[in-house]
Amino acid sequence: MSGPRETSTPSASIAIPSRVGIADAVSPPPLSESQQQFNTLVERIGEERAQLGTWNAAIAAYQQRYARELQPLIRDYHAIHVELVQWLDTEATGRMGLSKSMQQTVGEVIASMSAYLAEGVLDEDTRAAMQALHARYGPQDAPAPAAPAPTAPEGPSVDGPEDDSPEAILERVEAQMRADRARVEAERQRHRAQRARKPTARERREQEAAQQAGQSVRSVYRQLASALHPDREPDPAQRDRKTALMQRVNRAYADENLTELLQLQLEVQQIDPDHLARLGEERLAHYNQALAAELAGLQREVRAIQDDFKARFGLTAPGQLSPQSLDKHLRVQAQQLHEDIADWRMQRRALEHPAELKRWLKAQSAAWRDR
Repeated sequence: MSGPRETSTPSASIAIPSRVGIADAVSPPPLSESQQQFNTLVERIGEERAQLGTWNAAIAAYQQRYARELQPLIRDYHAIHVELVQWLDTEATGRMGLSKSMQQTVGEVIASMSAYLAEGVLDEDTRAAMQALHARYGPQDAPAPAAPAPTAPEGPSVDGPEDDSPEAILERVEAQMRADRARVEAERQRHRAQRARKPTARERREQEAAQQAGQSVRSVYRQLASALHPDREPDPAQRDRKTALMQRVNRAYADENLTELLQLQLEVQQIDPDHLARLGEERLAHYNQALAAELAGLQREVRAIQDDFKARFGLTAPGQLSPQSLDKHLRVQAQQLHEDIADWRMQRRALEHPAELKRWLKAQSAAWRDR
């Protein structure tokens, strides 16, 4: 079905109907600045989405290798420390001929190491044993080591029931979007209250442009929802097809993904290949505003994935991470763990000698205090 069309003079046409973009005309006039900006934004959005997909695939592969190769090493590393703490508790405190001050140092080291292990080990019985040791040797007013935080449940789906009207689906999707934006908006309001001044003319223009961009995206969504709602399709096969398409529409609108909405309009022939080239400058400016926001959101998402990944897996190496560098980081981590485990095993045997134990306790006490 064909949708509303712009009446401005065409200056270019879309080369390939299956891809959003504005192609150069065969003859003058060339693309306008706004049309060039549209194409640049669409291209950068495609690159950023590809980068996001590459990151997700690389992280999934890394997680599998982490569970298979690194977790057994981490368990061995923790097991050595657990055995050492328990040996300090049962042997070093009473059978190594330590002075009263050195026995106090032993207690400090046990308290520090047991707190670290109580938060790091995966086995619940071992964690409980380390918490008990920390309670015995740690300061009486110190908080107990925290258990690992539970994983947050996933949010509700934005796909509405099949028997709702397009208006009801739109309202539900927008409610989800409002919830997602609540924290950001609260932070904005806090800053506005602190500044306690009227927005500048430039800020007002930016706000109005953002509103117009949002209305343009909403308009595309309404056209698609009106055409694709499955309840209006009597044919079962076509109803299934429209249901799948409507789910894509809902996801795209919830993600403020104008490129996907325009792509869907092309796929269902709601607009023809020349539609974007005929857009007036004002409408094109609104689309560019929405595309710029979409690009910025994707860039934030990529950065958030990287930051979360580094935090979850303890990657503190300097420099930028890339999906292609994750294998190298995993190999470096595995090699470091192998070396650390070998060093600790050697150190554990050396601690059987009182002189080495005293030297080690002094060094460990200072090290744990600096953490």
